[in-house]
Amino acid sequence: MKLEFALEFRIALGARMHIELAEGYTRGAVLIENGTFSGPSIAGRIVEKSGGDFPMVRQDGSGRFESQYLLETDDGANILKRSTGVRHAPPEVVRKLMAQEPVDPTSYYMRMTPRFEAPAGPYDWLNRTIFVGVGQRNPTGSIFRFWKVV
Repeated sequence: MKLEFALEFRIALGARMHIELAEGYTRGAVLIENGTFSGPSIAGRIVEKSGGDFPMVRQDGSGRFESQYLLETDDGANILKRSTGVRHAPPEVVRKLMAQEPVDPTSYYMRMTPRFEAPAGPYDWLNRTIFVGVGQRNPTGSIFRFWKVV
């Protein structure tokens, strides 16, 4: 099995909202403000306020997350992107992430598996490919890089 770089997302995030749940974890909601994506055979923008990231954070700061939002390619195609993933880090790194402070991306684990729903035509390869990704959080947004499993 090999990996081949597919695309990178640069996302600006809105205000972070948190719900402290009775089960002992926190559900977050972070709406997408805007963003862009690009790769060797695709580029475009993330449709403003078309979705967001919805993390489930355990008491130790680790957790899993789900995201969903719309993409619009430079040539006008609309694509739905969904993703699930896992993030964990040492307590001090979690504290900085939650406080929206800058953190070295190598100090935590943030991996995901996106799925795409694309129209027939030049972007159909998104429907027929498994992807893996790595995420990087910063105070105002996120960077996600995805590779095709070939």
